[in-house]
Amino acid sequence: MIRSFLIVSIFLIHGVLCFTQSMLPVQQDTTLFDYSGEVIFSGVADYQSTSIGKDITKRFFYGGFIDDEMKGASSGRQQLVNRFGIDINTDIEYRNHKLDFFKDSTTGYLLKYGFYNFSGIQYTEDVFDLLFFGNSSFIGDTAFLSGSQFSSYTFQKIGFGWFDKISKSSLTINAIGVHNSLSGVINKGELYQSASIDSVDFSLDAVYKSSNSQTFCGFGIALDLDYRFNMPKGDSEFIYFQLMAKNLGLVFMPDVKQSRIQGELAYDNYTINDLLNSQTLFQNTDETFGLFADTMEVQDNWRLLPAMLQFTKLIDRNSSQKLQGFYGARAYLSSSFMPMFFVGIDVHPIKRYRFGLQASYGGFSNLRWGMYSDLQFDKFSIGIASENLFSQTGESIIIRMSCAF
Repeated sequence: MIRSFLIVSIFLIHGVLCFTQSMLPVQQDTTLFDYSGEVIFSGVADYQSTSIGKDITKRFFYGGFIDDEMKGASSGRQQLVNRFGIDINTDIEYRNHKLDFFKDSTTGYLLKYGFYNFSGIQYTEDVFDLLFFGNSSFIGDTAFLSGSQFSSYTFQKIGFGWFDKISKSSLTINAIGVHNSLSGVINKGELYQSASIDSVDFSLDAVYKSSNSQTFCGFGIALDLDYRFNMPKGDSEFIYFQLMAKNLGLVFMPDVKQSRIQGELAYDNYTINDLLNSQTLFQNTDETFGLFADTMEVQDNWRLLPAMLQFTKLIDRNSSQKLQGFYGARAYLSSSFMPMFFVGIDVHPIKRYRFGLQASYGGFSNLRWGMYSDLQFDKFSIGIASENLFSQTGESIIIRMSCAF
């Protein structure tokens, strides 16, 4: 566990990581649905970073050799504060448009299932060089690690809710089952190496938390809110907006293991042969971290889920305009994710087809470009999109399908 602390805090690629997001612009349609029900499926595979090249990330996914050219390119992109995140999502929803709970009611009901994870990492610019180049990059200098942190939640949910058949606003109450949770923070971390390589000082104060190994290590409840409203644009036209919250909830996690790693190492006139390559401290991390004090305790935790909040100007499906603009903002309840702002244009050249372009800034990355394509038939629709085209530090693909019956 100690050996992997710093490495996990940067990459956190420990399995299939899942969470949901919404790039495909939501289309507002206030007409009543012609069929009894519909099934909606969405899937997301996305990773993004401010600095780490996707050539390196792919090696962690698929295996392969990370050469000096890859490491050098990513090192050159490092900023004072860097971020890395992975989102992969599968989500399915059933909506019943015919069953009325009350006479003349416009309320339908929905069932929802999803499997999610949110994983985010924030780290200083020196962490990358220390992990990939060793302390050879800091001869006569200090590497600062303080403030670096990571978190990951993997959970699934099943929910029941209601929606308005005209406005399409909805509210869902979900039962949450947490599969695993990891988090860590380096409260203080510094490494100094003298210019003559005859002394090294390394201090560390870090906390690492991990859930128990049971199939479900926590349970809770969460709300999904999709509120649609409009503003008048003219005598008979409106501008539609969406305020959305996903996985807004609280979970209880028993028997969470918390480890605290503390200590200072000082090497004066250390064996020069052992420091010849200036990489000794990180050639054998087990031996290095074994010299620090490691205390562990088990405790129960209440935790907020990393909910997604998003505000969007929607696309009006009933509009006769061939071009429509959309814009919005997205945030997660996580310090690793910076608020993201996006703007785009939707093109509707023919009846059943539309496509669009998007630019966004923030999140786990900087400026990103996106594109989507959407086909609509009477009973079936499919959309495919990417929020991350032409980027050296990330990739994404988003699919959404619906089927009416």
